[in-house]
Amino acid sequence: MLHDGGVLLSFVMLLAGLTALAFRLRALFRRAAPLQPLEIPRMLAVLGALGGFIAYLREPSLSHRLQDLFVGGLAALVWMALVLLESLRKSAPR
Repeated sequence: MLHDGGVLLSFVMLLAGLTALAFRLRALFRRAAPLQPLEIPRMLAVLGALGGFIAYLREPSLSHRLQDLFVGGLAALVWMALVLLESLRKSAPR
């Protein structure tokens, strides 16, 4: 049960991160203002990674453990890409 919840959490964080990244890329091309607080995407990246780690700890087979870690890391990577994009947008001259 906890394993399935961790996998589900990672997939939800991955899909939400991809959606948020798509919207922020669209805002970049429309020259909209960058996000001000970047703490929320950072916390969501940690949440995605924790979901994969929880699933990793609860899975008995090694092959599925590595897949769970990969999904959690991928969810965190998408959110950190969003943080990097917004950080670069803030520091770029207008």
